[in-house]
Formats: sequence, structure tokens, C-alpha cells
Amino acid sequence: MGFVFDGPHYCHAPLSTGNSTSGSVAIGANYQTIAMVFNVTAIGATPTVTWKFQGSIDGTNWCDCAYITDASDTLSAATEVDTTVSQSVHFLANPGTRKYKFFRCVTSANTNVT
Repeated sequence: MGFVFDGPHYCHAPLSTGNSTSGSVAIGANYQTIAMVFNVTAIGATPTVTWKFQGSIDGTNWCDCAYITDASDTLSAATEVDTTVSQSVHFLANPGTRKYKFFRCVTSANTNVT
């Protein structure tokens, strides 16, 4: 069996201030690994943003994605908080049994982060 690359797919959460939910992105069902990247490109005074990735099988009912990061093998579904320019890589945990078709990014408590 060969590796099939189906991507990249982009969901952009329009970040300015406050809460935001990106549009959903549909992907093919033949994936074995999903990596999600959250990128903070600019910050202002007293920056902070809380965020999470969600998956859905129907595009209507959403579940927070369980993940491991590139820095730790500890499983989590907790929201993340960024206060600096950064890039965070998250790998969907056990994607073979969680065959989400749609993904999105949800941000909250966003202050001075883009």
C-alpha cells in the first residue's frame, strides 16, 4: 500500500479580535494521518488567542479533535493558548477510528493576534 497525499487543505480563521470560527474544509476519506498547523504571524500589545481544531462527519455536528503535538506524545483535546508569534503542529490522534470528513478551527479570547 502506498502513501496518498490529499492536501494540503486550508481553513483560515479570520483573526482580528474576539471569537471566530473558520469555514469548514472537506477532505477525502482515505487518510491515515492528519496534521493541523496553527500559525500566529503578527501580534500587537498584550496579545493572546485561545484556539482548537474540530472535526465533523456531517459538517453540522462538531467534536474537539484529540491530538498530540510535535513536541509531546501526550494525548490532549484541550484548547491551546498563544501569546507570541508561533507555529504549532498538531497530529490528530487515532485518525483511523475518527474518520472526520470536515475540519475547522475555532478561536476565542483573541486580542491583538493575526
